[in-house]
Amino acid sequence: MKLEKNWFYKFCIALSVAGIAYILICGVSNMGGNQKYPYVMKGMLILVFFLAWVGVHFFALLSARFYVASRLLKRKRLSLGMESIYVILIMGAAFAIRYAVILHFPMEPASDYKTYYEIAEMMKNGTLQEKGEGYCNYIAMFPHIIGYCYILKHVFLLFGTSVWNGQMANVLFSVGTVFLVYRIARKLGGRLSGVIALTAAAFWPSVVLYGNMLAAEYSFTFFLYLSLLLFLHLAMDYDAATRHAVRGVLLHILLGCLLAVTSAIRPMALILLIAIILCMVPQNMKLPNIPKNSLSVWVRFMGKGWLRSCLILVSYLILSSVITTNIEVTINKTLPSLSESFGYNLLVGLNTESKGGWNEADSSFLYENLDITGSPIQAQIACRNRAMERLTNDPRAIFDLFVNKYELLWGNDDYGVTWNQAFLKEQNQLTPERAGLLASAKETNHMVYMVSVLFSLMTLIYLLQRKASYVYVPVLLYLGTAAMHLFVESQNRYHYHVLPVFMIIASVGVGYIFENAIAFVKSADLQRQEKEKRKIKEEQALKQFEEEEHRAIETRYKSMTNAFDMDSAIKNGNVIVTVTEKYMEKEEKAAENENRQEQKEELRDTVIQEMKELERTELLNKVEQLENENKKLTVRYEELKEELELARLRNKELRDYYEARKEQAAKNNKKKNNKQRIWRKEK
Repeated sequence: MKLEKNWFYKFCIALSVAGIAYILICGVSNMGGNQKYPYVMKGMLILVFFLAWVGVHFFALLSARFYVASRLLKRKRLSLGMESIYVILIMGAAFAIRYAVILHFPMEPASDYKTYYEIAEMMKNGTLQEKGEGYCNYIAMFPHIIGYCYILKHVFLLFGTSVWNGQMANVLFSVGTVFLVYRIARKLGGRLSGVIALTAAAFWPSVVLYGNMLAAEYSFTFFLYLSLLLFLHLAMDYDAATRHAVRGVLLHILLGCLLAVTSAIRPMALILLIAIILCMVPQNMKLPNIPKNSLSVWVRFMGKGWLRSCLILVSYLILSSVITTNIEVTINKTLPSLSESFGYNLLVGLNTESKGGWNEADSSFLYENLDITGSPIQAQIACRNRAMERLTNDPRAIFDLFVNKYELLWGNDDYGVTWNQAFLKEQNQLTPERAGLLASAKETNHMVYMVSVLFSLMTLIYLLQRKASYVYVPVLLYLGTAAMHLFVESQNRYHYHVLPVFMIIASVGVGYIFENAIAFVKSADLQRQEKEKRKIKEEQALKQFEEEEHRAIETRYKSMTNAFDMDSAIKNGNVIVTVTEKYMEKEEKAAENENRQEQKEELRDTVIQEMKELERTELLNKVEQLENENKKLTVRYEELKEELELARLRNKELRDYYEARKEQAAKNNKKKNNKQRIWRKEK
């Protein structure tokens, strides 16, 4: 389906520009805040911005000047082979660097990560209800906890119960996400964008350093971007000419199921579902201009965006209901509904004293209500009611909290370093070498994050001016995550799953820069060629003028000499020449020649100037005329292209229709002949 711009599209892109610009301001302001010379780091960050910006534009112009893109386009096999080799090498390097982090930064699970490990171990042994009554209550209040535990359980069943096996599974999920980010960026921005996003995702410092945590982010991010890639495939690759409409319908069902599985790991997947529906509902696929009865019901189904959205939503709800029932059987408790399950997170997120983060007071309030009521659902409802009171008590304080939480969530990308520092120190594993490496990685990571944010901002500004792009869907994912965490509990690491969005958007923006460079070089070449042609014409006109002027002087001289022959008159005694008259005659003749030469030069300059102005005016008119003709031809080409496509589809449908009629007629004749043969035999 072709995405069209509407007011909501423009509003979301403009809102994202404001949000990412604020991230950039916060990132520059917070740079080097804890160091002795903080402004040195700020200056270095500005310098990195300048070098990155100039470097990208320089290489874009260089590649455009040497026609790298057109040469690679002519050698498709070579470029595809080079790209494949590069992808394989980067994927291998991504795995190696994550494996090295696990080896050199050993980490025992603690806090939420320990909860995942112990629940998965009990589920593997089948003792969750017997030995994990507290965990069952915890899952009843926060059902998404068990989603990642299911994955760990199967890893433990296949490879044995150990932290190492869980970490290796996360490494595989992380490397898989690198590949998905590459495919998404390539689909949205082309080969160059895909390669840039692949490189960024493979070596992003915070993602790499966070790899030793037994966390749910890896599997959640993998399934989230797998869902996004599947949606882009359905939206961009299925049109009215598709021969696989049935497969497209089945893939829509698969997309809904995949989103339900992702949501079981972390409910933030609901944001992507909403983004997909918002993008798909207003869109309709243009069908061939033939009778609808000639089209299959599946093609007509694919032509309606709201029907496709309903199919995704229904499959999501059905599988989510199945998963919820399975969790209830596993823990032997009733789970809260969607409106009841976010009470505690909302309570914590609206706590102005803790700045929307975890705090002991709200945690105690939750468990006190759990002890009093004995029901996880009632405990969540009590938290929700108190959260609504906080929301309405002091609106100015809540707005201040929102801005503060946004800055805490997006202002830096330090969670990979800070969580390693905290847990390694707690487990007595933070050696001076590790501490130094983490400190240097923190500054490097912040610069990488800020450069990505800078190019993302540039891309969003491009999107306001260009045609509608499906980059709009990752933008909605960022906006939804930002809006959700204004209200619920927020930590810096909660933007982990949105980092690939910045990588994708920034890489697409770099692709736009290279496209603009190619257009600039082509325009410059055309201008230079026109300038050379104009110069040649001026030189030819000047040469022609000089030749004509020379011929005119000769003609005038001959006409003057033919009118009166002075030499003959003197010889015949008709003219008496004195010295004074002869001298005066020479003076007058010299002055006349000088005046004639000046007039000649003035006339030549005037003619040249007039010819230049005339040539310039004619050239501008010609350029304007050619541009208008080019626009008309482009529009006509698009119209003819659409008419040709529709005619091709119409011919195909009519051919299929007549072939079907022909086959049916053959079958009828065959039946008639069989009946006559049988009748003759009976007679």
